[in-house]
Amino acid sequence: MPSVRFLLPGLILSVLLVPGTVESQSVTLDEGTMRIFIDGAQVGTETFAIRRAGSGVEAQVIATAEIQMDVPEGRVDLRPALQASGSEMVVSAYQIRVTGHRQEEIRVELGDRRYRTRISSERGEQEREHRATPGTILLDTDVAHQYYFVTSRVGPEGGSVPVIVPREGQQFNLSVTRVGDAQIQIGGQDTTARHYRLEGSGETRELWVDGEGRVLRLEFTERGYVAEREQLP
Repeated sequence: MPSVRFLLPGLILSVLLVPGTVESQSVTLDEGTMRIFIDGAQVGTETFAIRRAGSGVEAQVIATAEIQMDVPEGRVDLRPALQASGSEMVVSAYQIRVTGHRQEEIRVELGDRRYRTRISSERGEQEREHRATPGTILLDTDVAHQYYFVTSRVGPEGGSVPVIVPREGQQFNLSVTRVGDAQIQIGGQDTTARHYRLEGSGETRELWVDGEGRVLRLEFTERGYVAEREQLP
């Protein structure tokens, strides 16, 4: 695999290299572990943290995770790191490293009205561009905790949000509809969750969050994929 030398700026680099320092200066918005299921069988886990440093226009939100999955092709490990800036939580940088049966590293940076993506893999280097439509969020493949940014973007009753899926190179509008409140069980405990239906790019996703928008459960109907927290936040 080609050597990948790019690094994300500022706080993402700090989180990846010296997390103890950043944690002492930040507020934790959410953290935990999710179990990942495919067609009803557990195939892995996602351990994640979402933290904010600063406030208002100076705010920086950092979302990182370590994801391990055993899929039919073999073991895959994902390490995503996302940076969102300002009071509107504009995605300003993103990086994901994929190892295991597939080797890939992707970097996304916000430029002049464009998100520029660089992909490094066994096949070489590739670059893409997507429109930086106001309100755009990143929802990468097999990364559940990033759905925290969905309800914070559209509000409690839903709406529409522009989405980029970096690993797939997709960009589309995601329709978010609030289905209602539902009783679900997380880690053996009953809880009331907000249920949303997300539709876009030919797929339907079912999302359950708590009153603070923290992801409790995510389902991809067509793929048989489910991510569910091990315990309540």
